[in-house]
Amino acid sequence: MSGLGSAYSQKAYAYVTRRAEGDDQLLVFRERDDPRAGVQVPKGGIDRGETPGVAVRRELREESGLVHDSPVFHLASDRWRRSDGKRVARHFFHVPVEEPRDEWAHEVTGGGEDDGLTYDLSWRALPLSNGLAKGMHAYVPLLDR
Repeated sequence: MSGLGSAYSQKAYAYVTRRAEGDDQLLVFRERDDPRAGVQVPKGGIDRGETPGVAVRRELREESGLVHDSPVFHLASDRWRRSDGKRVARHFFHVPVEEPRDEWAHEVTGGGEDDGLTYDLSWRALPLSNGLAKGMHAYVPLLDR
């Protein structure tokens, strides 16, 4: 995965799923103070020396409060250019969980740019009827495999 180049910032994305009420569901969030940021999934930067699989678990904990020690499954990696021109190497993981809460608020930790923000988390039925912000939905169809 490191072959995607150092000119790209590295990010890990978590497609967190659960089965509830007979549906497969995807964990999403909205930034409480900036609804214009859209509906997103937990994600964030990969620290120097950190593998994408370790980073996705850390980001999940920091952005949702969920601690996941079970396996995560790499779905895809790509190169993506944001609307501001920044280049990102994205690594997407499937993270199946058993989570009883239907929705909750979490204050982001970890010291990054979103530290202290409040995320309102909830579940969306799969397949998604609407996309996610910033092209984050690109590999959601791979969850059906």
